Amino acid sequence: MTTAVPTPDLASRTLELVDVRSESRVEAEAMALVRALLPGEPLYDDGEAIVWGLPTAPVVLAGHLDTVPEQGNLPGRISDDAVHGLGASDMKGGVAVMLELARAGAEARFLFFTREEVALEESPLPAMFESGVLDGAELAVVLEPTDCALHAGCLGNIQARVDFHGESAHSARPWTGRNAIHALVEGLAPLASLSPLDVELDGLIYREVVSVVRVEGGIAANVVPALAAAELNFRYAPGRSRDEAEARLRELVPAGELHVLHNSPAARPALGNPLVERLRELVPELAPKQAWTPVAQFAEQGIDAINYGPGATAYAHRVDEQVPVPNLHTAYDVLARFLT
Repeated sequence: MTTAVPTPDLASRTLELVDVRSESRVEAEAMALVRALLPGEPLYDDGEAIVWGLPTAPVVLAGHLDTVPEQGNLPGRISDDAVHGLGASDMKGGVAVMLELARAGAEARFLFFTREEVALEESPLPAMFESGVLDGAELAVVLEPTDCALHAGCLGNIQARVDFHGESAHSARPWTGRNAIHALVEGLAPLASLSPLDVELDGLIYREVVSVVRVEGGIAANVVPALAAAELNFRYAPGRSRDEAEARLRELVPAGELHVLHNSPAARPALGNPLVERLRELVPELAPKQAWTPVAQFAEQGIDAINYGPGATAYAHRVDEQVPVPNLHTAYDVLARFLT
């Protein structure tokens, strides 16, 4: 059993978590640390998700243990009133807050899980939901980085590939073929000039954006290419279903052959939930979540959810990732009062 952190020392707990490597798909050691720190038996533990706490508590606190790949930012350190290191902001600072609230006996259900920083299809949450361990939950607070503000809802996220076909030929006689790269340039031109689409929900403005994030094509300098492809990322606003978002993306690139690789749903703000209204009394700062988070997975299960955590959004996934120590204490104090 790991020695208890006094009073609590949230910075030291965060650093302890940071120094346990837990890149997506290799989180077993971090999950073992969580098990060791939680007093008593969990309500659910399949190795990829742990639920601990009061089985009938209306509030669920949720946080993922995995990180993006290391960028030379391990081991971590505490300096300049911040915890520095891989995952400090996204979201081991939030997990540290959860652990210390659990150890202090806060009345909630606590969900710790893996594989959030990868494709939705790898998420362990569907199996956990199916178990019924969160039945009766009225609100999930996901401790993603929000700088201790409330971030409501989230954008949907489509990753897609679009193929453009041509006909190969000698580059000295290009008129005898059809250049797939030229077709790609023409087909993607409307995206390059597309402005963000502002969508208002409950007084919050979500911005729909489409980005070309990768381009491939060509086999040699003297060959007109027969195939070119681009990867697209479409962040769509709450209010669009997955199918509607895919249809919209096909409208934007009608010339190509579109293949949707991943589609993670959006989530509405859920500001009418009485527990959210109570949390807003403690945290008046409110913004739309201009990203995807697991609040969408809770929303699909009929559980309202909101983002609130100590992580610094500006430092998430960066080589200089860090979380301010005062943020850790603010998040802990707010959630302790909210759960009381």
